[in-house]
Amino acid sequence: MVPTFLLVLLALAFSAALKAQPAFPGAEGFGAVASGGRGGQVLYVTTLDPDPAGVVPGSLNWALRQSGARYILFKVSGVIQGYANVVNGNVTLAGQTSPGGIIVRGFVCDGHYDQNACSNLIVRHLRIRPGWNLALPPGADRLDDGLRLDGLERFIFDHVSIGHAADEALQVSWASQGTIQKSILAETVGDHADRGGALLNYSHPDHPQDQLSLIKNLWYRIGGRLPEITCEASNYPSLPGATADCQSRTLDLEVSNNYYFDPGFLIWYNRDVDQNAALGPYRVFANLVNNHMQVRADFPYGFALHDLLDVASNQFFTSGNAMSRYPTLADYQLFYCCNDFGTNAPNTDLGVATRLSIRHNHGSVSYWTSAELKTRVLAEAGARPLDPMDRRIQLDVQDDSIDPTPHNTPLQNDTFNLDFSTPPAAPTDTDSDGMPDTFEQQYTGLGLNPIVADHNGSQLSVPLTGVAGYTNLEVYLNQLADGGGGTTPVLFANGFEN
Repeated sequence: MVPTFLLVLLALAFSAALKAQPAFPGAEGFGAVASGGRGGQVLYVTTLDPDPAGVVPGSLNWALRQSGARYILFKVSGVIQGYANVVNGNVTLAGQTSPGGIIVRGFVCDGHYDQNACSNLIVRHLRIRPGWNLALPPGADRLDDGLRLDGLERFIFDHVSIGHAADEALQVSWASQGTIQKSILAETVGDHADRGGALLNYSHPDHPQDQLSLIKNLWYRIGGRLPEITCEASNYPSLPGATADCQSRTLDLEVSNNYYFDPGFLIWYNRDVDQNAALGPYRVFANLVNNHMQVRADFPYGFALHDLLDVASNQFFTSGNAMSRYPTLADYQLFYCCNDFGTNAPNTDLGVATRLSIRHNHGSVSYWTSAELKTRVLAEAGARPLDPMDRRIQLDVQDDSIDPTPHNTPLQNDTFNLDFSTPPAAPTDTDSDGMPDTFEQQYTGLGLNPIVADHNGSQLSVPLTGVAGYTNLEVYLNQLADGGGGTTPVLFANGFEN
């Protein structure tokens, strides 16, 4: 018999391991702490009904409205003619389980205005395209932003493809412990395209804006906000705007391994809280590592706004940042104020901010080298397998083919183009535990049973990932993600790299 004290020690050790468990192998940055729906129920999306009220069982919005930890998987493929609204968090949303892929017309977590408890999200292999370049069909709806995250903690979006929004591709507000990684932000359309990238703005004591990672992403023909770093007055509805949290807080930020193809602007920073010098500076501690801008020959800006260096309380670690127009310059040499950098490069004013020689401890990130950045981004960014729009983007980036069309006009209206006319069938899952029968039959020797719901068992974690703590379903979902989507997972020949 095992002594009781040993059982207690083992239980405590396992509990500690779970607390430190990354969202999935390969999760990086601040958002790797998210646990999503680990240990919860399995909900299948079985209809493309947009169901904005979330009352139709089997719809995506119904699943996002349920309470408790849950895995959301897909038996359908195609376009949901509405946006996804997370009402209750603790969700792992596995777009890689859709046999042919899923497109939604926006994705929102609103813990600010609607005050939804939508924290703790893991979202992978989802296409988020509002489609403001196209007419809206009867009964359809769309978000102005692509991905809006407002009032939440602990989230990671991995391998998502965002495109054809009307406001920003990405807005992150009142948010902390978050990562956007290995994703595509593309072609915001219309009058707001010059600010159509990623807006990082607003902070509140209940939902501080802090600990954000934008890593290993492809930014394609984004006109501005790469990101924009700012902190303006905000509050709950009907309350006067407040700036105290902006004034008292330092934003910990990681912007690394991003490949910017044909950007329209530079990384922007509004130095003063609420753009009011009397309120003092909005302080930033950031890592900027191995980013690259592939720009037009007449691109008039630098890489990042010089104001970042003009605040004594800011701290930066920069390394390996480059621009195609200035191949001999790097990092602080590329910080500049204005639209005449071409005649004033390089920057020689290093400002008053602290320039660090080692990176901030902003969560674990395994950096890609500058030399491999383009190849790795093309191989790994975006929802897999690539659909027609993302393949077009990839080909342009691969060929360095910059089209002179203004950034507010997409090069093609391929937002909702699909690779199928008849949706492919989902695999059989007799016990509805999220793992297909064929997968479970491979591992009956490890205790899996295709007629017993054993998704929250953990017997696959160590044999197939090398670490404890992942549920059987998470192991399957990770295999499926590493295989590029579809219905057939791959074995862990080289661990989790994608």
